[in-house]
Amino acid sequence: MSDYNIMTDIVPLETELQQLPQVITAWRKLRDESIDLKEQVRERKVRMKALESVILRTMKSHSIGALDLKQSNARLLFKNKESKGSLSQKSLEEHLGEFLKSTEEATKAMAYINEKRGVKKLETLSFEKL
Repeated sequence: MSDYNIMTDIVPLETELQQLPQVITAWRKLRDESIDLKEQVRERKVRMKALESVILRTMKSHSIGALDLKQSNARLLFKNKESKGSLSQKSLEEHLGEFLKSTEEATKAMAYINEKRGVKKLETLSFEKL
C-alpha cells in the first residue's frame, strides 16, 4: 500500500495511529525533496533571467525583432509589453485619498473594504527541528 493510498482510504483509527510514524516520515521526505526542487527552480530562474537580459540587450542594440532558431524549428521574438503596477494596501489607500481628497475618508474606505473581505482558513503542517 502506498503512502498516498493511506490518506485517501478510510482506515480504522487504530490502524491510522499505527501507520502515523510511517506517514510522517514519508511526508517529511517529500517536504525535504520539495524544498530542494524549489531551490533548484529558483537557481535556474536566476540563470534564465541573466541569459534573457543578455539576449534582450543584444537584440535591442542591433534592432533585431525576431530570430529564427533552425535547430528547434522556432522563433525568438522581441516584444514590448506594459502592465499595471501592483495594488498594495498602502498604494490603494494613497490613491483613494487622492481621489476622495481626504486621507480620513480613504482610511474609512479601506477599513470598510478590509472588514468586508472574505477570510480564508488554511490548515497546514509545519516542521520544526528541535
